Amino acid sequence: MADTRDPDAYVDSDPRKSISAAPSFEEYLKQRAGGAGAAAPAAKAAAPAPVASYGAPAASSGGGGGGSILGTLASLQGPGQVWGDLGIAQGHEESDFMRYDNFGKFYAALNSLGVAAELSGGGPYTVFAPTDPALESYEVMRGPLTAEVIKMHIVKGKIASKDIPTTPLNSLAGPLKYRYAVRKHFVNDAVIGEKTFGPFSDYPIDVQCDNGVIHAVSLCFAM
Repeated sequence: MADTRDPDAYVDSDPRKSISAAPSFEEYLKQRAGGAGAAAPAAKAAAPAPVASYGAPAASSGGGGGGSILGTLASLQGPGQVWGDLGIAQGHEESDFMRYDNFGKFYAALNSLGVAAELSGGGPYTVFAPTDPALESYEVMRGPLTAEVIKMHIVKGKIASKDIPTTPLNSLAGPLKYRYAVRKHFVNDAVIGEKTFGPFSDYPIDVQCDNGVIHAVSLCFAM
């Protein structure tokens, strides 16, 4: 009998019975949203009206940047979040769009703490950009952001998401820890390529810039 404790241990000729082929819950929701019965929510996803914005207005999506890392971060559109159960009391459906989680706090910290100067010269760099809620959570639980905390999210060299599992991750503040679990890739406990619930945009990864690449994360590496 196959050991079903390992999600990669059993692949059946019928993909519906294959554990490794089963989608995660987030992937399942997106597949369901893309079906015929989800035409209306999909249309809403094209141009939602944000309820709250943490950072600079988003002008570009996760598909690509093209400018410098700093310039891209200033306008990069983060993941689209739904209300979930928090919206019920306010008259929203759980799947209604709430906001984009952008990168304004990270961009501001890079500049105010003097780390931006390092990104401006040399390179290329790989930047694991925490969203605004991620940094807000850190500040509530651990205190003010420091240059060392911000530097933890910057790695020398241009590392595509597919190469993260096999590439040493040495940030400007020291080594980072990679692990693979529950069919997801983690760096310092933050999921790389995290999916959102509903039909809205996921956490952008492989955002190409002139001097490197950006991967968005939902958790500060110093947590």
